[in-house]
Amino acid sequence: MMAERIRIGLIGCGGISRAHARGYLQSPDLFEVVACCDERRELAEERAQQLNAPVVTTDYRELLRRDDVDAVDICLPHHLHAEVAIAAAEAGKHVLVEKPIATTLPDADAMIAAAEKAGVVLMVAHNERYMPVYRKAKELVGQGVLGRIFLARADHNQFVRVNDRHWLWHKASAGGGVLIGSGIHRVDILRWLVGEVVRVWHRQLIVPERFSDEVEAASVTILEFADGALGELTCNWSAYAAPSAPWYELLWLYGTDGSLHNVGGLFVASEHLPESAGKHVQLPLPDEDSFVNEIRHFGECIKTGQTPLTSGREGRKSLAVVLAAYQAAETGEGVPVPP
Repeated sequence: MMAERIRIGLIGCGGISRAHARGYLQSPDLFEVVACCDERRELAEERAQQLNAPVVTTDYRELLRRDDVDAVDICLPHHLHAEVAIAAAEAGKHVLVEKPIATTLPDADAMIAAAEKAGVVLMVAHNERYMPVYRKAKELVGQGVLGRIFLARADHNQFVRVNDRHWLWHKASAGGGVLIGSGIHRVDILRWLVGEVVRVWHRQLIVPERFSDEVEAASVTILEFADGALGELTCNWSAYAAPSAPWYELLWLYGTDGSLHNVGGLFVASEHLPESAGKHVQLPLPDEDSFVNEIRHFGECIKTGQTPLTSGREGRKSLAVVLAAYQAAETGEGVPVPP
């Protein structure tokens, strides 16, 4: 029997866990963090102190054996997602896992199968779907304000600096570079707003002077959507002055009846909006934290049994696009995205 509040075990207490912690701190009606785990005990202790969690451990298996843990939040290096998520599902714990869901499709499939067999929630932390700007864009698209979307463009610009011992530098632990590490967020948003991607073309650059000599620091991907629309995704982990510049993460959608962009806000022009009159007008947006929204959605899905907006299957589809792009980089040709 689950307690009135969902009892969380946080596995991985590094950088991204700080953002997840905001969600738990701002939803005390839904959650109680009872355990924090990291191989570096000092990180687990730091997060436990922040979240008032009574248990600190360096062994995730010890955490999974606890009867007072209902769900886990996995904030680990990419290559560890599958192992820990499958073990958590088999232990009867609901699972929130940071993106990407995994580094291979077989691993993603195994995670989905384990969660379905155990009857637990599996949600991927694609937090951008919980941002007000993209929620509003989704609403506009759904209302037909843009008509039929035929062209989409998205950017990710970031200035990443980690030492050469960090797991992000290495293909074996990260699965790739900027595309799987950050660009997958943009892939997920484009899929959500425009539709499924059926074919990709991809070029990427390793920039050892600025980042790793193993994984790409910059890439350009062309996407073909199921309805014939085209998309362009540009990703850069060596962008000076990002994310303080207004071009940190950009989106443009072009439709038969209008267009929108998010440069400095959300702006839309449409034949269906008399107030735009052939020009872009800025739409008001609530001031919300996507991580808080995301964490709360995870709790609500556990409580109600609803399928998460960013379910395991959704996370797998975005991963499939990224892995097809990496294959396209190797072959130099367009590559179909596997179902």
